[in-house]
Amino acid sequence: MAVSWWCSSSSRAWSWTPSPYIGAWVILVAVIATAVWWRARGRHQEREPDAREAAALERGSGPYPSGSTSRSVAFAFGVLGLWACLDWPLAALGAGYLATAQMARQILMVLVVAPLLLYACPPGLAVRLVGWGKRLTVLRLVARPFVAIAIAALSLVAVNAPAVVDPLVRTPYGAFVLDGIWIVAGFVLWMPVQCPHPGVRRLEGPVALGYLILQSIVPVLPGFWMTWADFPIYRVYELAPRVIEGFDAVSDQQAAAAVLQVGGMVVLWFQIAFRFLRWGYAQMEDGRGGRPRPGASSGGASDGDGAGAKPIRGAAAPAS
Repeated sequence: MAVSWWCSSSSRAWSWTPSPYIGAWVILVAVIATAVWWRARGRHQEREPDAREAAALERGSGPYPSGSTSRSVAFAFGVLGLWACLDWPLAALGAGYLATAQMARQILMVLVVAPLLLYACPPGLAVRLVGWGKRLTVLRLVARPFVAIAIAALSLVAVNAPAVVDPLVRTPYGAFVLDGIWIVAGFVLWMPVQCPHPGVRRLEGPVALGYLILQSIVPVLPGFWMTWADFPIYRVYELAPRVIEGFDAVSDQQAAAAVLQVGGMVVLWFQIAFRFLRWGYAQMEDGRGGRPRPGASSGGASDGDGAGAKPIRGAAAPAS
């Protein structure tokens, strides 16, 4: 079993012998360790916000409405998806053998793993990481819909351009930079609707649905030139040893475009349908005179450890 620091292209014939990547496991351990620390100690060290922080909180949407169980489930699936994206075999296939595998990695990370991990992040941990000062100002800027879409779209177009892909995937360091860009782009893309920091105003209801519909153009852009090219546009995948007999570079490229565009659309519209049904159910509950929705501005926000907490305390309250 070979061990490498990070995935990169290779001229060797593909082998199903496991080859884990140290860098991927360092990231996974860091994410899991942060979650364990927060649950064991970090959430018990929260303090009440001062006047400046309380004023900043009023400009946000408050803690994201979620329970501790749903956060734990989202975290488990998010970490599992993160491992699939960063480690062997998908990372090895995507870095040097199949464009289809690379696009599958991006769809999984950008449209599945990123929103799961953002949902799983407790508000208190987001406050601990970002604070209430200049970093929050930057986060609010990034969480603006058109800023987020512009950053994500430009990043994903850039990291899928042949002039960028071919030279960078030759070395583990270049491949790490390439992967880092589209991973960050995935988190940025979801900030307007899924930001865990209570001081950021998130899109809600029909506006959030409209943003997600607009977001669906993002996977289309990088795959545009792959769809219509009659020849391989990526030298690394054209010259790579064949993993599947008869699955040549052009077929691989066209399949990659389908994964990026059709697969991305399916995942996004699943999100849109889920959020629409959730919003519609909440509207019906409000219309019947039921209890206020979690996270509504006129009421308390549940952070998973208790119902009916006041919004300001919710920002600093322990969250699992």
